[in-house]
Amino acid sequence: MSTLILTQVNVWLDVVFFTLYPIVLVALGVHFLGNVLTGRAYRRFVKWQWPEHDHAPIKALPKFLHFQHLVCIGLLVLSGLYIRFPFFTGGRPFMRGVHYFAMTVVMVNLIWRLWFAYGSRVRDYREFVVNRRDITTMPQVLMYYVFIKPSKPHLGKYNVMQKSTYILFVPMLIVQALTGLALLEFWKLPVINMTMSDLIVGWWLGPLIGSTSLAVAYARIVHYVINWLFILLVTIHVYLSVSEDFAAFLDFFGLGFLDKRHAQGKAGPAASPGHTPIPAPNALADDVHGATGSDLL
Repeated sequence: MSTLILTQVNVWLDVVFFTLYPIVLVALGVHFLGNVLTGRAYRRFVKWQWPEHDHAPIKALPKFLHFQHLVCIGLLVLSGLYIRFPFFTGGRPFMRGVHYFAMTVVMVNLIWRLWFAYGSRVRDYREFVVNRRDITTMPQVLMYYVFIKPSKPHLGKYNVMQKSTYILFVPMLIVQALTGLALLEFWKLPVINMTMSDLIVGWWLGPLIGSTSLAVAYARIVHYVINWLFILLVTIHVYLSVSEDFAAFLDFFGLGFLDKRHAQGKAGPAASPGHTPIPAPNALADDVHGATGSDLL
């Protein structure tokens, strides 16, 4: 496939994703209307009935890293779209610098988060494992989100949809970083005298499809697709964070003092609507609850 055809593929992708994103926004608007019509929005935002959490309070450092991660993802999206569609002149060198700086911060955060999950004293990887009970309760979770059931099972810190999304984020971030570095065609690394394009895709993919430039063109397409997948997933993630647990959303960004329960010194209801605890059998307790930790992805 020639570079010219691959360029046309990018144009088709523009059409697909710029059409899909407004559809997703409309779908989320319709979903929130469902929250209004079923009374969920009134119970949450007016009566301030949000889920109660049984895990330890999240410390300041994880909150800071999560905020930093979110800001860098925003910078990556903004600078990436500018590189694709420059909306002012002369900004590409600066935006590329912003893009690669934000990518470096995100990858450092990812490495730290993986170490925290698997190597730290309070490792919490079990909280993200999709176990048999998650799979069997998935239909109930889905029925809750489409307003067929009034509540969803509460097995642990995250439900099966959250776990699946966070697990998906890890390979997406890694592939996104590698394909992004593969676009550095003209910067040669010292000592080995190879560009990042040669090092990542040129030596193996180039010979298979004809040239390093074609390999870089394929990497650019993959990078662009994943960029849009992040935009879609983060948009949905933010919407659900606000609509399903706005109190936790405020707390995670250091705004817990705005939580009405905090201001009134009340703990809130023992069992909030939409949040049905399901005790775990002793044999599965470790799989369900895991160690105390925090979500940084």
